[in-house]
Amino acid sequence: MNGGSERISGDPGAGITVSPYRILSIAALLGMVCVVLSTWVALHQPWLGVDLRLDEGQPGVVVEGVHEGSPADLILTPGDAIISIRSTSGFPYTFETADLVEDPDVFPTFREYNLFLERQEIVAGILREPVVELNLADGRKIRLQPAAARPWSSMPLESWLLNAMGVTIFLISAAVWSVRRRNTAVRMFLFSGVGLLITGTSLAIIVSKEIAFDPVLTWTLREIYHAGNNIFAVFGLGLLFHYPTFLGTFPFTRVVAVLVSSFALNEHFQWMDLPLHTTLVQPVLYFMIAVSVSALQWRRSEGRPVERAALKWFLLSCLGFIGFGIFIYFVPAVFMGRTMVPITVWLGSITLTYVGLALGILRYRLFDIDRWWFEFWLWFLAGVSVLLLDGILAFTIVSDPSIALVLALVMVGWFYFPARQWVWGRLYRRQENRLERHLPALLAGLVGALNVKDKAWIRALREVFLPLSHRNLEDRIEGPRLENHGEIMLVPTLDGTGKIELHFADRGSRLFSPRDVKLAKTLYDVARNTEDRLTVYNRGVDEERERIMRDLHDEVGGRLLSLVHSSKTPRVTLLARNALKALRDIIYSINPEEEVTIEEALAAWRYEYFQRCEDAGVVLHWESGTINSLQLLTSRQLVNLSRVLFEASTNAFVHALPNNIWVSWDGDDRKLVAIVRNDGRIPQQGSFIFGKGIRNMERRMGELGGWCSWEALPDEGVFEVRLSLPVADDY
Repeated sequence: MNGGSERISGDPGAGITVSPYRILSIAALLGMVCVVLSTWVALHQPWLGVDLRLDEGQPGVVVEGVHEGSPADLILTPGDAIISIRSTSGFPYTFETADLVEDPDVFPTFREYNLFLERQEIVAGILREPVVELNLADGRKIRLQPAAARPWSSMPLESWLLNAMGVTIFLISAAVWSVRRRNTAVRMFLFSGVGLLITGTSLAIIVSKEIAFDPVLTWTLREIYHAGNNIFAVFGLGLLFHYPTFLGTFPFTRVVAVLVSSFALNEHFQWMDLPLHTTLVQPVLYFMIAVSVSALQWRRSEGRPVERAALKWFLLSCLGFIGFGIFIYFVPAVFMGRTMVPITVWLGSITLTYVGLALGILRYRLFDIDRWWFEFWLWFLAGVSVLLLDGILAFTIVSDPSIALVLALVMVGWFYFPARQWVWGRLYRRQENRLERHLPALLAGLVGALNVKDKAWIRALREVFLPLSHRNLEDRIEGPRLENHGEIMLVPTLDGTGKIELHFADRGSRLFSPRDVKLAKTLYDVARNTEDRLTVYNRGVDEERERIMRDLHDEVGGRLLSLVHSSKTPRVTLLARNALKALRDIIYSINPEEEVTIEEALAAWRYEYFQRCEDAGVVLHWESGTINSLQLLTSRQLVNLSRVLFEASTNAFVHALPNNIWVSWDGDDRKLVAIVRNDGRIPQQGSFIFGKGIRNMERRMGELGGWCSWEALPDEGVFEVRLSLPVADDY
């Protein structure tokens, strides 16, 4: 993805000497200064100690709550309706509905806004007097002495929330910029966060108003609040134009800046009222521009799935939450003249936008930033949490600073770090668990047959990283690496002659990251080391096997052959020939490279069975069903299965004295099944004794991963032996 007109390449931090932690610390300090300044201004306003609300059923304003220890404590009670206020020497001012508006932007024209300021000036002037008189709806006249300042504990929750939202947005933007300072889009992201820090902290003062502020302060706060909004609008729209794809050389950001400046100058000098709503029509217009730019970004990402996936998240975060805030806050204000929800909902929707973008970094590497950014954030928050808690405890509950610090460390240790570990575990534990679960299977596959190793390696990669798809390529690579911005991870094959291309991690839900590369390299090193050690071990085993085979062939085989030719009796000759054949079978079975097809094996078994049955006077019925006759059997499979088949026939000849033996074959690409039946003397079910021969049959089939079973079928007059041997490559 193009991160803006200044594309990132190589080390993004090259030439930058200030560490991200220092930048984020400075940003946190700046945010804290803004909050302290905002809170100080809000606290140092004339204060009666009441929370007021409007009630359509009563005139004036209604007391909703009275703060303990305030000038109105024990004098006013919730439910009292205040009709007017005056100084001891002045005229009374009768409250109007518009006096308690939270956001001065709700007035659609300059005239209505100026009238609001005039009323605020009257009330603020009365509140500056030493004593004020309140006229209640029940006829009482109450005199109060306004306090010059209010305690911080009386600050409304909305004020703290707005401060927290502004600082959170600013810190997220600063954290992103701290690691991508050369990127134009990221710089715009930072400036948009600066604008919202200004907006949040100035709004925090506005919503703390009890009855009225000095009109100069109200006007100044509104100018600052709008300046923050305008900065956010200019750089927020500029960000959409630059990211994920730079849409062209058209000076879009400058044009937006001119448009926003025109609105700002019109508000400052009050040149003319705009249609519908002089002030609040602006955010609606900006949102329409944002939708248009987003449509261009969507078209540019066509045919590029990575950019399209990241763009979906980016636009969902930007337009989804902001659009929701505009719909529920600004649209009712424009068309109905009043807001339906508090202004904290509007700034809260923008905060969710920035949080969503932070999660997008985690999921889609937005701004080309990897997951370590999130870990960096968590560690930074740990330090901030300790300092914040220490300050709160030191100034509120605990007077001894050393005890406050200890309590802060304990609380962060008990609550923050478990929460951090839980979040981190949700992000990475599944992958680590998959590694723990599938590493034994990988190692087991490596010690298996030669053709199983590559399958075990691919299976382990698929289980650990859950790629959407994979394929084998012939080009050789030195080690795992990323391509296409994390869309693809390339991993070498175990033999080093090719590579495996994995597409999209976690079933396509995220891109591969450098952490995945590190994990794949660890897995690859483990597999390679294991295979190297196995190669050395197998080489020694092969050399020893060759020596034993050579000795058996030359020494024992030669002597048996001499015995065959020199024996004087047919019995000794027959015994010598059988011993020589058994010796050849043993030599054959210990050579792992010898393989035969099932077709060849069936032919040999059928001939042997025919010879045995003919010698015993038994009729052989041989039947072959659906079998992959070209499937290969190893020497061990051939010898073990031969032993088991001939043991079955020997048992029949010795114990059943049969007239007929039926041998049938069936199977598929994964298994070979043989059923050997004989008539004659059939034992009762459960009465036959498992001797050494039968146990050898079980052991031989078990060595091959197969099984055998026996069953007497008196109704059919036969005894049945059933054999099943796996022949698939992965066995």
